[in-house]
Amino acid sequence: MNFKKYDKEQIEQASAIALWSLLNLTFLPVFSFIVLLTKINKCTTESFAAYHLNFAIKLNLAAATALILVTALMILLGGFNSGMTWVFVITYFIFIHTVFILTALWMLVRAWAGNKMGYKQN
Repeated sequence: MNFKKYDKEQIEQASAIALWSLLNLTFLPVFSFIVLLTKINKCTTESFAAYHLNFAIKLNLAAATALILVTALMILLGGFNSGMTWVFVITYFIFIHTVFILTALWMLVRAWAGNKMGYKQN
């Protein structure tokens, strides 16, 4: 197998990006996404860090879209005073949001190892 090696600076940048992505999904939702957006101009186009930044932004936008969709469904199907609200909230956080968090955590581990997401290395 021919694995591409990245320098320490690229791995550190990718790791920081993956950490900000994880923080956006857990403890610092909007602030962390703004930090991710500020890193766009600091990465060269085809770099290892840019790959992780693009993946992180797409992941967090997908998580935001899912959250907005679930919120809209809650409002349409009974509002916030309905008993079904808790069914939607608990189901969303147990099944859907957990997948986003685990993906961000996997991205962090892959960045630490100097690898891109997935198994095929290009």
